[in-house]
Amino acid sequence: MLDKADTFIAQHHPNHIGTRRISANTFAVQIKSKTATCFTSIQSGIFTLDHKRFHFVLAVTDSIYIVIAEDRDKDCHQQFESIVTDKQFYDQHVYQYLPDPNKDIYDYKKILGFSIENEGYELTSLGPKCYSMIVNKWNKEKLQYEFKPKISSKGISKTQQICHSDQINVINKDIVKKGINGTLKMYDNVMSSVQVEKYALTGFNNKSIVLRNQCCCPYFKGLTAKDYIIKDQ
Repeated sequence: MLDKADTFIAQHHPNHIGTRRISANTFAVQIKSKTATCFTSIQSGIFTLDHKRFHFVLAVTDSIYIVIAEDRDKDCHQQFESIVTDKQFYDQHVYQYLPDPNKDIYDYKKILGFSIENEGYELTSLGPKCYSMIVNKWNKEKLQYEFKPKISSKGISKTQQICHSDQINVINKDIVKKGINGTLKMYDNVMSSVQVEKYALTGFNNKSIVLRNQCCCPYFKGLTAKDYIIKDQ
């Protein structure tokens, strides 16, 4: 919401989308979201963790998939506790990013914070935003945890019925699984419902660098697949 003077300035901004008058001196101005770029490596960003026990699987715009060699005597909900190298620093800053279990949903959803989507004992990621995991879910009727397989294809509605056989077909038969996803979009202060056809599953990966042994490595500025060294077992 801006007054008349600020609205005049905002309308000359290259990211200006639309303006609607609310009152005599109040205007609703829509601007494209700002973007930011960060070239800080994962190793530098989480230097309080033991990197020998921390395995990067895949990352996309707003998600990261990792595997941690944790304490075998504890369950899968221990998070990073077993691989912290600087306990004092970790305890001081951890809840600036991770959700504090003693606080409410607003802390869980805080801006620039991390929220945990799933925790389990196995993780296989076939491509961007597509993974399968053995999760440890709480059964309210039996009052105990149970191991259950979970297949997720982020960005695609659950009504598309993505199943295990679809992933097998992508790998073995090079079949592309499509899906229809509904979303809400606003342009010039008008909200519209849009149906978008998406590729739910493909054999193409453009979110990471794929090596010749099929390992997926994160992007680093200036690096290509030739810069990675594959160490034979």
